[in-house]
Amino acid sequence: MRIAIGLLVGVLAIGGARVAREAAGRTAEQIDEPFAPSPAAAPIVTLGYHELGADLLLIRLTGYFGGMHATAETVASLVEAIVALDPREYRVYEYGAMMMTYASQGVTQDIYLRAIHVLERGASEFPDDWKIPSLAGQIYTQDLKTTDPAQRRAWDEAGTLLTESAIRKPGAPAVAATWAATMRTKLGQHDRAVRGLQEVILITSDVDARQRLLEKLATLERSDAAEIAAEMFEERRKFDAAWLRDRPAIRPTMYVLLGPRLVPGFDLNDLATGGADLVGSTAVEKLEPLE
Repeated sequence: MRIAIGLLVGVLAIGGARVAREAAGRTAEQIDEPFAPSPAAAPIVTLGYHELGADLLLIRLTGYFGGMHATAETVASLVEAIVALDPREYRVYEYGAMMMTYASQGVTQDIYLRAIHVLERGASEFPDDWKIPSLAGQIYTQDLKTTDPAQRRAWDEAGTLLTESAIRKPGAPAVAATWAATMRTKLGQHDRAVRGLQEVILITSDVDARQRLLEKLATLERSDAAEIAAEMFEERRKFDAAWLRDRPAIRPTMYVLLGPRLVPGFDLNDLATGGADLVGSTAVEKLEPLE
């Protein structure tokens, strides 16, 4: 056991001699990049000690990113290796993606797309977390650049959907709905922007955020915020009554998705006859036998 762990530490510490070389006077340009196994090779290199390997690589990533010469390519490779070894390591998703996009050198379109891929994996592992899809939406709408209008629209659509999904998750700041509404307006989807704001206004309990959302809605509707607030208060009262009547056991956000309960069951007679009432109907004409 100790031999295996020692071998593992030795393998993951490749490049650790860098510190000694720096102390001996090596220049920054001569610094070797830390070892980062590919996602496919990482489980093999770590000799089966996946979580230990992920922890050691995370330590290596943190130390490397803190330097002045961290490259986005190496940061991305370390992050992807950690995800491959321990997909339940929550820290690597949000902070790892941020490290990839904020690296000192070499942040390209490909790095942004790789960061999004890491965040997509994180969203599948932690579906109730709002920060992961929020960051992915930010990268799509603000970081990715293109001169192709069709590509720009596709990225904006994807980022806006992620932002909208994020604000409906537990703990998400409701005020982020204003950004989603801005993006929907930019995409020419005014009615969708209005509906999104109205939905969040109905379900949020954050008073300050609600006021900002009302102001944004008033701007979109070219109306008075106080009038909209009065209308929305009545809508909220109706919504609460319907939610508590139909599905009080679930969260209001889930009720928005599910709606009222379906009618329990169906009439087998209607199913058999297609809904036609056969009782008292005219008897079928008796046909004479063929000769």
